[in-house]
Amino acid sequence: MKTKAIKDIMVPVSDYATVRETAGLKEALVALENEKRSYKDGPYRHRSLVVIDTNQHVVGRVSQIDIMRALEPNYKNLGDTHRMGGLARMTSAMLATLREEFQLWERPVESLPDVIAGQKVADVMQVPSEGQFVWETDTMNIAMHRIVMGQHHSLLVTRDKVIVGILRSTDVFNALYDMLELAE
Repeated sequence: MKTKAIKDIMVPVSDYATVRETAGLKEALVALENEKRSYKDGPYRHRSLVVIDTNQHVVGRVSQIDIMRALEPNYKNLGDTHRMGGLARMTSAMLATLREEFQLWERPVESLPDVIAGQKVADVMQVPSEGQFVWETDTMNIAMHRIVMGQHHSLLVTRDKVIVGILRSTDVFNALYDMLELAE
């Protein structure tokens, strides 16, 4: 079987849930919930929103984790947790020590609407780095390499320096399975 093109397995930006960078965090939460509800009993399709500017250009993404991180302001005291891949290798005791030392999640969840009120999407979104992009004409080999090395759940797909789609790791994996012809 022939390798599928990235453009054939990506989710076009037009099919992805979006939020403006000027929106409040509450609007992002609502958009993610509406996205989940739109799939009813089917698989939950997106775990992040594409962030667009006033010219409808993609400028970043905001994920469920970004929103949870934003709800605990003391995470700022840990530094750039986006780049702290080593945290995933910490023991439970180390994580508990960090939680106690930095006073993380001491506030009741019911008080979080107050925290949400003052935050904007632009303040919590991820601005993509160079390694999070693939061209729509790139091969699956390139995409798989970037997903594995960057431990990304998805990549942004570009055409002529414009972001045109999202390449999710689950879609790459499904295409890989189909190409290996392992199905009975």
